[in-house]
Amino acid sequence: MTDHALPDAETIRAVLDSHPGPWGTGVRVLSVRDLSSGLGQAAVLRVAVAAPDAGASLWIVKVPAWGRQSLLDSRDDGLDEREGRFFRSGLPGLLPDGLTTPPDATVLSHHGRAWIIMRDVGAVLQRSWTPQAALVAARRTALLYVPGESRPDLLDAPWLEREGYAAYAHHRDTGHENLDALAHEPLLRTLFTAEQVRALHACLDASDSLVTRAKGLPATLVHGDLTPRNAGLDPAGDLALIDWEHAGVGPVGFDLGTFVSLYRAFGGHGELDEPALLDAYGRALSELVGSDLRAEAALGFATAHLTWGLHLRLGPGLTAARQGLYRAAPPAERAAHLDDIRSGCLRALSWAAAA
Repeated sequence: MTDHALPDAETIRAVLDSHPGPWGTGVRVLSVRDLSSGLGQAAVLRVAVAAPDAGASLWIVKVPAWGRQSLLDSRDDGLDEREGRFFRSGLPGLLPDGLTTPPDATVLSHHGRAWIIMRDVGAVLQRSWTPQAALVAARRTALLYVPGESRPDLLDAPWLEREGYAAYAHHRDTGHENLDALAHEPLLRTLFTAEQVRALHACLDASDSLVTRAKGLPATLVHGDLTPRNAGLDPAGDLALIDWEHAGVGPVGFDLGTFVSLYRAFGGHGELDEPALLDAYGRALSELVGSDLRAEAALGFATAHLTWGLHLRLGPGLTAARQGLYRAAPPAERAAHLDDIRSGCLRALSWAAAA
């Protein structure tokens, strides 16, 4: 896959003008801003448009598989199509009060590519995450169980991701190699103690058994990439979720685990009380289901830390540090990257007993 120049204003205007939609007709593109994270393979643009019949408005234009690559090395064959399929399916309409997706999401086809157009909810996503807001998000995340309960057939769709907790399992060998190499890296050798390195090796070796246990847990609709960057609480307290490329079916507790795992790395403020968040999620889930699923939620939560979280940090995370990809970055950015690797792995180890 090769990189492509981002869609320009004229191309976006042609796409919008050729498909009737809530953005209006005869649109003029006023501005285009690149929001692509560099971690995914999609072009993500914030576009301001004006139309004679609809006035000015802000939209997110997303083009999956535009050509970006990263060390994440996704091997998910359905990644490029899944978000479009999600918005075309009946699942967004089944999300209960308390959960929202970007309004007016529309999937278009233009020159053989899918284009996803949706209202810009940046104002919600830019609200600061705090421990109190995270507690609300934990309860709201439990609501993802509702669509599968009301329409179980929709969760049988073949395009849904089935083993998101193992999405980056192919990085395990690299994780082992990176851990072994730390002793020979002057700037990284103090990242973990020898005992912690042994424990992390053991957790990587336990991935297959963790995945086997996760498959036996009660299943729920999962966002699959529920991190602070992909979520925000609106003024009404609803949890707004974007970036559904990893939407799928997974164990209860998994989405909360991904949120907590990357809370600090993705801008969350304050220290989280993880057991309290898990308890809030487990109680909300148990009330929805009508039986106590707190133990099952705890195992799904721990699995997210010990598979998804460790695979990302010890694989591409440590590889980036060892290859010096942050060498030109400001010292604070380099320090934050290493702090996330260290703190995220140690938090994962703290849940090993629960798994």
